[in-house]
Amino acid sequence: MGSGQAQDTSHSLHNAGAYPLQEVLYTPSAPMFIYEEGIHILQEIHSGCCGAHVGTRILANKALRAGYFWPTMKQDAIRLVSKCERCQKHSSLIHHPAEPLTTMLSLCPFMQWGMDIVGLFPLAAGQRKFLLVAIDYFTKWVEVEPLACIIEGEVMKFIWKNIVCRFGIPREIISDNGRQFQGQKIQEWCRGMHIRQGFTTMAHP
Repeated sequence: MGSGQAQDTSHSLHNAGAYPLQEVLYTPSAPMFIYEEGIHILQEIHSGCCGAHVGTRILANKALRAGYFWPTMKQDAIRLVSKCERCQKHSSLIHHPAEPLTTMLSLCPFMQWGMDIVGLFPLAAGQRKFLLVAIDYFTKWVEVEPLACIIEGEVMKFIWKNIVCRFGIPREIISDNGRQFQGQKIQEWCRGMHIRQGFTTMAHP
């Protein structure tokens, strides 16, 4: 093989992303670097000029997609994020002390109901696009009514028709804190019916 042909072959192999050598496919390895450089890479991705203070999993994946890898990458990402002062101050972690879970108990049928709004759904007859759902905590009986709008008046009509007239006046109705459940009109109506109202976080009545 002449020198010109050897140089051309060497140049082609240098530019190739992968090449066979004695029937084995070789690919160029990632550039080598020392451990301190890896930590610097994570710091730049996390809090550099274009950093977004991402979490540990995304941080390690970004470094991996950029072509870097070392055995302790994930552990280093966890340590870096846990020591970041801005992340600890402004992250959406729950800082309330832990409390034991409590179970809602209903001692007899149809005395305690959970109520919630489900939707939006595709429009049905009468422009109905929501569902008002009530579930008895004791029997798990379900009452459902399609609604066009979710306002206090509709909720009061539902309670009267689907719960009071069918199963009697309940002791308690649990719902989220939406306006249709805790407005002044419905609260006065429930007090007049001696129905206790309980409120929980959104989507968990």
